[in-house]
Amino acid sequence: MKIARINDLWLEIPNVRYSFFDTPYLPHKLGTAVDVYFEDKALFPFEEGKLVEIRRIRTPRYIPVSDDYLLIFEVEGFCLKVLHVEPELKVGEKAFLGDEIGSLRLSGFFSPWSDKHAHFELRRCEDRYRAKGGLTLFPEIKPLLPVVEGKEFEVVEKTTHYLWLRPLKTKGKGMTPFGNIEGGLPHYRYGAIFNGGKAELLGKTLEASEVLSNGVGIFKASFEVFANGSRVKGVGVYCNERRVKLIGGDFEVGEVVEIRIV
Repeated sequence: MKIARINDLWLEIPNVRYSFFDTPYLPHKLGTAVDVYFEDKALFPFEEGKLVEIRRIRTPRYIPVSDDYLLIFEVEGFCLKVLHVEPELKVGEKAFLGDEIGSLRLSGFFSPWSDKHAHFELRRCEDRYRAKGGLTLFPEIKPLLPVVEGKEFEVVEKTTHYLWLRPLKTKGKGMTPFGNIEGGLPHYRYGAIFNGGKAELLGKTLEASEVLSNGVGIFKASFEVFANGSRVKGVGVYCNERRVKLIGGDFEVGEVVEIRIV
């Protein structure tokens, strides 16, 4: 499915979770990058490209992984920057839409609650490495998922670092379970409203402090999240993902959790 336009190019992926803004990495906050949570192998997201560079890079150690891969593909006169993928192609080889380009891997850039994904940015080739300077992505806004009604969720999966929650009641559809709101809230300190500068989140009105050139509103996540009365680190919400990620809290599968924003 087509998820974003960059100039006259469309970025296309299979029916998996993806995220423009649920990350602290600067290109996302600037509207120039997307993370795609492929099931196993990363797939090439454009019609055609050629791998021109592979770099092994040192990373911070937010988790105990010290390095990562940076891949550069030439795509119609631009360069596609890819992170968190161990390549299965050699420099000089071509890739076509949907081709496997490598395996997803953990990176020292990740927080403990981060899942494996591929990071994509389209850039001018003379400026292919920096965090800033990417080409703006224009997300394709579409009704992907049922939207949460009320504040109650059921725990459907428990992992070492987070829980997955399912909303008990839904109404209408949006990009995410929170409508057209996405982000790691409030742990990444900001979030996004895809279709403008104001939105409602679990009874709280959010208003953007900045509107990007692609029309996405960026708001400051200056609030706290409580689960059954206890403060937690936050909730993560993604495009094309029916569940909500709860970071913090000690609940068991099957429990009902009320999420409040204060």
